Amino acid sequence: MLNVFFKAIDRLTGRREELQSIRGALSVVEELPSLVQLVNSGAVWSAGEATGVASVVAPPTTTAQISLYNNEEEGTGKSYLVLRVYGVVTATPAGLSQFGISHCIHRTKPATRPTGDIAAASITNMKARVANYDGKALIDLAATVTDDLWKPLGYSILNAVTGVGWQLDIWLDSLIIIPPGGLYSLAAVASTTTVNTRLGFTWAEVQL
Repeated sequence: MLNVFFKAIDRLTGRREELQSIRGALSVVEELPSLVQLVNSGAVWSAGEATGVASVVAPPTTTAQISLYNNEEEGTGKSYLVLRVYGVVTATPAGLSQFGISHCIHRTKPATRPTGDIAAASITNMKARVANYDGKALIDLAATVTDDLWKPLGYSILNAVTGVGWQLDIWLDSLIIIPPGGLYSLAAVASTTTVNTRLGFTWAEVQL
C-alpha cells in the first residue's frame, strides 16, 4: 500500500508540517472565516420588515408574515442560501408572554409570482459601500401561501415584563436552499397577538 503524506511550510516560522495523519485524514485549517469570500464578493444580502406585525397564536397555515422568493431564471439562475433568520419584538403585553418563529419551505413554485413589498433600496449588502440591490429576489409581506407543513425554527423567548427589543437570531449556515422559483416563508408565533415582531433574513446568492 502506498502511503502519501502532504507537507506544508508555515509562512511565519518556516517549519515544514505534515498535514496528513497515519490513517489518511487530511488536516486543513481555514486562513479566513468561512463566509469571508462570499461576503467580499458582494453575494450576501439582508432584509426584513420595517414595522412590527401582530403574531399569530396558532401554527401558521396559508398566511406568511414574510416570504423570500427566488425570481431567477429556472435552469440558469442563482440559488439563494439562507444563512440566518432573525426576529425583533416591537411590542409586548403587560405580564408573561412568549414568542418564537415558524418557517415553511414550500414544495412547489407559486402559481402567482409574489410581489416585492420591500424595495431594493431596503435590501442591504453585508459588505459596506455596495450599491443598492440589483438581484431578482422578491420579499413579500403577508402573502397567501400553500401550507406545506410549517415547523418551529430554533428556540423561543419567554418575556416576564412589558418591553421591546427582545430578539431571536437563528444561524442556519446555508441549511435551506431556495432554487429559482422557490419560496421560503416565516411567521412569528406567540402566546398573544399583542406581541408584535419584525422578521427578516440574510441570504447568499450563488450559482449551484
